[in-house]
Amino acid sequence: MSMTYRLGAIGVGGNAAGHLRRFLGMPEVDVVGLADPSDASIATARSGLPDLSEVPAYADWRDLLSAADPDVVLVSTPHTLHHEHVMGALNAGAHVLCEKPLAHTPELAQEIADHANDLGRHVVVGFQRRFSPGYTYMRERLQRGDMGEITHVQASQWQAWINSARGRWRSTLALGGGGQLSDSGSHLMDMLLWTTGLRIVEVDARMRTYDLEVEVDGAAVFLFENGAIGTLSIIGTGHTFGERLSVVAGNGAIRADWASGGVEVILEDDLEAKLTREVEGLTGGSNPDEHFLAVIRGDATNGSPPEDSVHLLEVLAAIRRSGDTGQREIVSQT
Repeated sequence: MSMTYRLGAIGVGGNAAGHLRRFLGMPEVDVVGLADPSDASIATARSGLPDLSEVPAYADWRDLLSAADPDVVLVSTPHTLHHEHVMGALNAGAHVLCEKPLAHTPELAQEIADHANDLGRHVVVGFQRRFSPGYTYMRERLQRGDMGEITHVQASQWQAWINSARGRWRSTLALGGGGQLSDSGSHLMDMLLWTTGLRIVEVDARMRTYDLEVEVDGAAVFLFENGAIGTLSIIGTGHTFGERLSVVAGNGAIRADWASGGVEVILEDDLEAKLTREVEGLTGGSNPDEHFLAVIRGDATNGSPPEDSVHLLEVLAAIRRSGDTGQREIVSQT
């Protein structure tokens, strides 16, 4: 007989709806509690997902943990609250699926990673691109070795972020912890680091905030530990959503183009034909919710562990320091 997992959700607005919809469709998951200080968010979640109508709701996440006693917890709250909520869930004995970014500083991410290891609990970070067939192929292709050493990386993302963020928590330092770099941009940075397997050692960046207190547009030049160089463009004043990650190596190149709808197109150099071809027939893939359950069942190794978020947040911190100082910055090691 398979085990039933008691799931509690801390934060039910925005991205939580997709997670809860998938969990409600899993027979081994019983959603036992919702926590959100906003009555409107609870009502919206129940309206969109009628199966939540009888699930107890709590204004305080601590009451959810003590009264509902979940053994798995979804954290989907403003970024600067993640650390407190994840640590509280771990201390209550639960495994945790946390929306990205795991925390708003590398030190807090490292604390979560260390604490989870000490308690023997799993924390999975919701970087869904890690479970897509296209980016998975790109990572495997780059790390196979026959493409040679990576020499150059280009990453860019554009969307109308400023319009959707203005006046909301994502545009504040107090709750967002940063702007588009922490929000959508963290997905792109995660793919840059995850697919290449490289670490960034130096950053030279410039940013624009417009009328907000957080970065909206950003541009950065990277130096990687192997001597490769790269660029990052985060454009929060765009008009449609798009994302591109290109990697050039000694024996070829590969590129991912990703647009609204969540299906990335992978293009790879064919050096014999002297052209670039789309990689076809990529199938499979998963999502953070299915993967989270596979990890806690012992059926999968954690494909998005908290340790990986530490270097990502070190790089984001260096980008912001460089943007503030106008100088090249060394990426600190936490």
